[in-house]
Amino acid sequence: MRVSRPGTTLRSESRRGMVLYAVLIVVVLLSLAAYQYSELMSQEQTAAASALRQVQAKACADSGIHAVAALLADPERNPDDFYDNESLFHQVSVGGGGQYSIVAAFPRGETLSTRDYRFGLIDESSKINLNALLRLDTSGRVAFEMLMKLPNMTEEVADAIIDWIDPDDNPRPYGAESQSYLGGTPSYRCKNGPLDSVEELLLVRGVTPELLFGTDRNRNGIEDPGESDGEGWDPGWAAYLTIYSREMNVDAEGEPRTNLNDSDLAGLSDKLRQVLDQDLADFIILYRTQSTSAPTGNRPVVDAPADAVTSKVNEVISGGQSRPRSVSSRFELLEGEVYWTAEVNGRQQTFRLRSPLSDRARRDSLLPILLDKTTTQRDTELPARVNVLTAPEEVLACLPGMTDADVRSIVELRPVLGSGEASNSRFQTTAWLLLDANFTVDKMRTLERYITTRSQVYRVQSVGYFGNGGPMARVEAVIDVNNGRPRIVMWRDLTELGRGYNFQQ
Repeated sequence: MRVSRPGTTLRSESRRGMVLYAVLIVVVLLSLAAYQYSELMSQEQTAAASALRQVQAKACADSGIHAVAALLADPERNPDDFYDNESLFHQVSVGGGGQYSIVAAFPRGETLSTRDYRFGLIDESSKINLNALLRLDTSGRVAFEMLMKLPNMTEEVADAIIDWIDPDDNPRPYGAESQSYLGGTPSYRCKNGPLDSVEELLLVRGVTPELLFGTDRNRNGIEDPGESDGEGWDPGWAAYLTIYSREMNVDAEGEPRTNLNDSDLAGLSDKLRQVLDQDLADFIILYRTQSTSAPTGNRPVVDAPADAVTSKVNEVISGGQSRPRSVSSRFELLEGEVYWTAEVNGRQQTFRLRSPLSDRARRDSLLPILLDKTTTQRDTELPARVNVLTAPEEVLACLPGMTDADVRSIVELRPVLGSGEASNSRFQTTAWLLLDANFTVDKMRTLERYITTRSQVYRVQSVGYFGNGGPMARVEAVIDVNNGRPRIVMWRDLTELGRGYNFQQ
């Protein structure tokens, strides 16, 4: 019989207890590892779901841009409907709980009682097109004067901007050409060409982000908490400048306008009689071919009867004229007179024909048609002009020859945007400025090359989000209607700047 020594059983049981403790510790550690792994996977799943939601929110915002492009392609749509239309642009569902809203700021000083933003588009023709200014006046004088009227502008910066765009390398009095940039870090040359974006101005000497974008840090056009620098909120020059606006040389129906300076007088006469009053059509032909100065001497001058006018027009278009006079402005036709001499009953008679537009009663009906249907330029596209129906007061004040009283008159008399009044035929041309706002003929001749009432390029900010909360995305695009074939000419992601607009989801 084997007899165990005292204490052997206790040591054996102690060893078995230690193994149990070790097993329990391993189990606990494995459980903790499993828990951490499970938690990590859960976090990864949440992150993946959030990333998916973010991609979906971006897709919703992108859908808003494409939806606007489709709306702009519809010729039956009234552009005035795009200014502030909550039913059209707010909480538009794209499926899966995703939505988009098209949002823009009201012009400064304009708002609704319930919000300081609107659901609509921004008209790029409400801004000054920097590239167009140099096309309209290659000397840069007009561009300089207009830029100097912008808030916080200086002569040095205005000249530097023009030097950046103009084709030569000769610095203006306060400007900067390549020699001013080659010595810097980084070193680069002056572009001497059109801008590709407004942001490119940051390369121009003296232009800072504070000047270009003001205190509008999230680029929404609205004063948000913390954006005032102590001197008030400032949207910066970017709110008033563009390079995207565009204007086709077509009438309200999208048809090419008749060029008043066509050298084929017979063809011009036929075209004018199709779109204008015959009296005005005949006057234009004679204005281009006959004397516009009263004859000297004692020979009496009589107002031309209808048969004398017809006879002279037929003589002109059948005989031809090698160098007919050019019409530089349609407004010069308003108070013009023409003179010619013809034989009547064996005697020389001097006739005078006054413009039908000099009759104030007829001007009201004839001038809008003249401005809509005719042009003095043969180009199919005009240098982009400022739309006086949509431009803010700060932009209107920059126009050549514009006074504070002129700006107030425009703002008071133009239709309220979004009211539907802008589609009234009265506002299809700039004729209302002379007929209703009492602008002088000379002032209209000065402004003619710089103002319009047409728009075809719009800026869009689309916010994509979900009705039950979660990630959001904000994108901005510029869309050119392009005569019913919209094209997106600029697209950028503004998500990192935040939602920008605190509308209810």
